[in-house]
Amino acid sequence: MENIEGKHFSITDSQNVKTVIYEINKTEKEMAKNAPKFTIQRLDYTEEFVGEKTKKTFYVDEPRPEGNRLAIFSFGKEKVIINNGILAGNRVLIEKTPLPFVFKKYYEDTDIEVKDFTYTPNLKRPITIIDLDTVEEVKPVLYFDEVTNEVKGKCTLKAHKNYFAFEIRQGQENDDYILVGGSPVFDN
Repeated sequence: MENIEGKHFSITDSQNVKTVIYEINKTEKEMAKNAPKFTIQRLDYTEEFVGEKTKKTFYVDEPRPEGNRLAIFSFGKEKVIINNGILAGNRVLIEKTPLPFVFKKYYEDTDIEVKDFTYTPNLKRPITIIDLDTVEEVKPVLYFDEVTNEVKGKCTLKAHKNYFAFEIRQGQENDDYILVGGSPVFDN
């Protein structure tokens, strides 16, 4: 029987704050030629209520010797606090200056379809749309684009709901990335 070793860490959310954490993964060089350079994976977590606060324990299944890069989003009523971190050994190191992002909520009177998300060969995407009511991801439907010969995705955004989207883009250095957030329809 094989042992799987993972790591876990906890954060505590105050009332009216919901934190979600993603692991940022660099796409392998063999796959990266026409694919996004970085992908994200939301960390699983468990919750425990402590008075009016919520203690969340997040799990990283495959800790790396060089550390696991983390994108931390704490959603409040009218803004999100975005932070970068790294799981290094048994510690989580978080930047000292988080980025407060006051978002303009994306809102439509009719359902719309957002499509043409580019996927990596392992079907991970660099962009994520989050329903602000539930703080859950809007899951895409995959399809094969015969014109470009690629697997792509599309999401249906419901009318009268609020959404936040972000993506990971390559920074100026090859191993560097930047987080871009805002409306679910980005300018490329």
